[in-house]
Amino acid sequence: MNTPGNLTTLSSSPSSTTISTINIEKHEPDPDTIKMFCGQIPRNMHESELREMFEQFGPVFQLNVLRDKQTGESKGCCFVTFYSRKSALDAQNELHNLRTLNGSHHPIQMKPADTENRNERKLFVGMVSKNLDEQNIRGIFQSYGIIEDCTVLRDANGKSRGCAFVTFQKRQCALNAIKSMHQSQTMEGCSSPLVVKFADTPKDKETKKMQQQYTTHNNGLMQHIPPGNSMPNLPHMNNYNFLPEISNLVFLQQLLKNYGFLNTNGTCN
Repeated sequence: MNTPGNLTTLSSSPSSTTISTINIEKHEPDPDTIKMFCGQIPRNMHESELREMFEQFGPVFQLNVLRDKQTGESKGCCFVTFYSRKSALDAQNELHNLRTLNGSHHPIQMKPADTENRNERKLFVGMVSKNLDEQNIRGIFQSYGIIEDCTVLRDANGKSRGCAFVTFQKRQCALNAIKSMHQSQTMEGCSSPLVVKFADTPKDKETKKMQQQYTTHNNGLMQHIPPGNSMPNLPHMNNYNFLPEISNLVFLQQLLKNYGFLNTNGTCN
C-alpha cells in the first residue's frame, strides 16, 4: 500500500514509456524550482541509488524513471525535481558532462526538462578555442550572472567543435554577456573574433531552413535560364517548380504563418 511518504504511480499514456514516481514529502517544492532531465543513467541502476546520488545536493521532491511500457525496464534516463532551485543547479554543475556512472560509456547529461523561456536566456558562443571545456567557458561567463547550463558541442569522437551554448538564469545577464563579450577577443586556434549571440529559436531554425531551400531552388532555376535576355520556353518547364513569382509567394506565405501573421487557411489574424 502506498503512503504519502512513498507514492508510486504508473502513467497510462499510450506512448511507449511509463513513468514510476516517488514523492517523499507532503509539502510542495519552492515555486521557482526546476524539473531536471538526467540522461546516461545505467539501466540497472535502482531508484534508491539514484535518489541517494541526487540527495547529495539537497532533498528530492520527486524522482521519475522512464521505463519501457512493455518490459518495464529503465530507458536509462529520469526526471528529478528538488525542493529548491539551488539544489537543482548545484547538481547540474557537479554532474553534467563531469561524472560517468559505472556501467555507462558517457558522462551524465543533466539539463532543465522544460524550456522555461530558455530561448530568451540561452546564448550561442562561437569561435571558441577547441582546448576549452565546459568549466573553462563557465569561468569566462560566470561574472555576468548565474549560469544554469553550459554545453560544448562535440563531434562523434568527443572533440570540441569550437562552439558552445551558455544559458543564464536571467535574460539581463545574457544581454550583458553579449554586450561585453561579442567580438571582444580572438581565441587560440580561431580565425575570427568570439561570437556571442542569442541561440536560434525553433522558428529561427525553420526560417533558415526555408531560406536555404529557396536559395537552392533559385539556383536550380537559373541553370535553366539561357544566357542573355531571352526567357526559356515556359511550356517545357514545370511552372510550379521554376516560376520565381510563385516561389516567392509560397515562401512569403509560409514565413507569415510561422510568425503568426496569417492563419493556416491564409487569412490575416
